[in-house]
Amino acid sequence: MRVAIVHRLCPDERPNLDELRELCSTAGYEVVYELVQRRHPHPKYNIGPGKLAELKDAIKRLKIEKVIFENEIKTVQEYNLAKTLGVPVMSRSQLILEIFSLHASSMEAKLQIKLAELKYELSRAREKVRLAKMGEQPGFHGLGAYEADVYYNEINRRIHLLNKKLASIKKRRELFRLRREKYGTPTVSLVGYTNAGKSTLFNALASENVPVDDRLFTTLSTTIRLVRIKGRSAFLSDTVGFIKNLPPILIDAFHSTLSEILFSDLILLVADFSEPVEIIREKLAYSLETLGLIGAHSIPTLVVLNKIDLVSDVEKKVEALNLALPYVTVSALYRTNLDLLEQHVASMMGGYVVATAEIDGSDEGSAKVLSEIREKSNILEMKYNDGLIELKVETPYYLAEKLKRLGLVKSFRVEGN
Repeated sequence: MRVAIVHRLCPDERPNLDELRELCSTAGYEVVYELVQRRHPHPKYNIGPGKLAELKDAIKRLKIEKVIFENEIKTVQEYNLAKTLGVPVMSRSQLILEIFSLHASSMEAKLQIKLAELKYELSRAREKVRLAKMGEQPGFHGLGAYEADVYYNEINRRIHLLNKKLASIKKRRELFRLRREKYGTPTVSLVGYTNAGKSTLFNALASENVPVDDRLFTTLSTTIRLVRIKGRSAFLSDTVGFIKNLPPILIDAFHSTLSEILFSDLILLVADFSEPVEIIREKLAYSLETLGLIGAHSIPTLVVLNKIDLVSDVEKKVEALNLALPYVTVSALYRTNLDLLEQHVASMMGGYVVATAEIDGSDEGSAKVLSEIREKSNILEMKYNDGLIELKVETPYYLAEKLKRLGLVKSFRVEGN
């Protein structure tokens, strides 16, 4: 479908059509016309009448089938624009919802997206019905027969049903999370701006093959795998990407997915290091802002500057960024510096203690104990001495306590991280 994209800028705002163009491409649209205007919003059309005339002419000339605004547009503005232009008009928020709907694969993601769509519609329902009764326009079809309250109540009813279904999924997720916590295995979450390379890094660290794509929002559902990082077990979580001006309704709708981040022991904030310094700063700021919105700002965070294979002078660019958070530079695609990344992760993720143990090798239960230690711990030292197996291990706290109860641990200490 051929589309036009529009950004009406406030006096101190910077154009964002590059990202809107990417979003359109992800949704399968072909952008054939772009319009930028710097002015305060026109009450009737958002853009001024002169630019509206230019846009109308372009629609006829280029056979444009839809207009997409970077701005959030009011329901009455959408109606007036559709009436004047003769084609459907949508905002960036609606476009993101459409992309999410196209890419959702899990039941939870599909339900969350439908919930976000309904909440968006609910905020516009009464006005949309009123305008539809004045005469149908593109995007306002089929609402003329509705009474506003009937339509509003029907949306509320569907929201209530979706919330019940999501609550059931959330309960199962909570049980799974509690089971993970019971065994004291740390959780490391990959977060960051969409298309920063999180899924590629996830595949490299977890030896997995989750879908990787240059399009935005390839990952919509949280994927969790048990991995070994420098001998330590950890749950690695790949989450939905952040984006500038993410609609609040999407943050609300995906709260149960994003809430996985809240229970992390460490956050890996992935950034595309191949982009210009100002863009990297901006995207890191938006990502940190989103983490703050969901209450994850106090969790230890390591910045992962990805795609160094596309950067000529890494040290100079890092210096220009002047990062306040700890960082590591990597290429997830070519596995460059992954060993260095794992060293940082192992030292920062916590959840482990160092235990010194003596196990009677002749005891019938010793083989089972050793098997559990090997599976869940990082063995630092191991030697045999007169039938005793002497061990020094990094191990989850719960396992150290278990060994202590069995009378096997001589001493243990919490690591200084």
